[in-house]
Amino acid sequence: MLEKFFATEPNFIFTVARLVLGIVMIPHGAQKLFGWFGGYGWSSTLGFFSSQGIPTLIGVLVILAESFGALGLILGFCTKLSAFGIGITMLGAAIFQRQNGFFMNWFGNQAGEGYEYHVLAMGLAFILTFSGGGAYSLDTVFSEKLK
Repeated sequence: MLEKFFATEPNFIFTVARLVLGIVMIPHGAQKLFGWFGGYGWSSTLGFFSSQGIPTLIGVLVILAESFGALGLILGFCTKLSAFGIGITMLGAAIFQRQNGFFMNWFGNQAGEGYEYHVLAMGLAFILTFSGGGAYSLDTVFSEKLK
């Protein structure tokens, strides 16, 4: 079972997808976890989620997925689990922001951000959930040791 969990092809395309998603997601996680990059940190983020009717457990999972999941993607460690967590988080975020429409708020003329970014992140996460981390990932190292 662990063999399937860490299995990946040493394909550079999956490596690029993994790194792009991880690098884009990690600042979002750092905002929620540490308050970096203009974020509010752990407690305030959970407070905001709670004020929006999001259960604390879900808020904790979102913070963990966006921070440790993104770090896992960058390192290529537990890529399938990390990508799955980010994909589910982005699905929830897209549903949460659907009232703002599809497009991002480039010109500041809508109530909030649309969900196009979330769709892109879900697409990359879907690919990685099934492909694994590709070349230059810790998953490759573990996969080789499990053979």
